[in-house]
Amino acid sequence: MDATELREKLTRDAEAAGYHLNPDEKFTSELVEGLLANTERYGYPLCPCRLTGGNKEADLDIICPCDYRDQDVVEYDTCY
Repeated sequence: MDATELREKLTRDAEAAGYHLNPDEKFTSELVEGLLANTERYGYPLCPCRLTGGNKEADLDIICPCDYRDQDVVEYDTCY
């Protein structure tokens, strides 16, 4: 999957869950690139704003969309 395909998928998934991607194109593009890099590196879409030990079981809470998304949206009006 390339950046365009992932962005389209993220847009569909976000909209289906009642969310919207950040309208800042540069910010969102960097996030998409980070997800792609982490998927290539670890084999799963690890949220680029979180640290990992590289163990999928230990990282389940930080796989995008991470468990901290809703809390971040409430506190910062955005995740990440």
